[in-house]
Amino acid sequence: MSDLFLLITQEGLTGRIQSISLGYNLAGIMSTLFEMVESMNWMREKTRCFVKRLLFNYETALVGELLTASLIQFYLTSLNRSSLRHTEAEAKAVSYYIMSLVGHGCIALGCVFVIVCTRLIGSLAFIRWRYGSLALLTKSCCVDTALGSRAKLILLAGYVWEGGELYYKVSPLKAFDISKLTEEDGSEFLAYSKLHWFSIPRNSLVVFGTVSGTNVASCDERPCSGVVSDFEQVLGGIGINSNIFK
Repeated sequence: MSDLFLLITQEGLTGRIQSISLGYNLAGIMSTLFEMVESMNWMREKTRCFVKRLLFNYETALVGELLTASLIQFYLTSLNRSSLRHTEAEAKAVSYYIMSLVGHGCIALGCVFVIVCTRLIGSLAFIRWRYGSLALLTKSCCVDTALGSRAKLILLAGYVWEGGELYYKVSPLKAFDISKLTEEDGSEFLAYSKLHWFSIPRNSLVVFGTVSGTNVASCDERPCSGVVSDFEQVLGGIGINSNIFK
């Protein structure tokens, strides 16, 4: 609300900076709400991956917000010139408080709409340019299933097509701090550093998935008890739990 008030009262370069701040704050709220829905398992896996690849990826996070800043300022200017300026009679008849909620709701929803459209167009353009097809949006990948809500954003450039299936390259696995745990019996697992809000990170590596060739499957989290190293091969494919995409 403070960002919105400052944006309405500022113009020029200061207003543009405030637009960026408002865009990032609204984007953060969107990300938090989506993470809540993810963790509650309210969506099918195919739908979750589709939405996440479209709206929550690194490729459109920065560029999309910079474009959103200019679009939001244009949207607010257009809104100020609309018929909403002439609602004093309705405000007196209903309530200034209710009309204020309606006005702020129009502004907030309009800004969110701009953010969604910007990210949507950017994601579709990038996927089409990079892979030549939009099939990536609905293609299953067992790494995404195992990660779940642990990954806040998707790296679209981190995928690779091999044999008609979707895999993760080695570099994005390292970027996501995903390591390979090898136990004494030769079993391989996925491990990552789990951080806590109010504790010193000691022995923060935990296992969250099993590895079988290039396929992975999620498992219950537990502390690491083996040799940790980086992966040297791509991971992904349909995987063992492919039935969740049907």
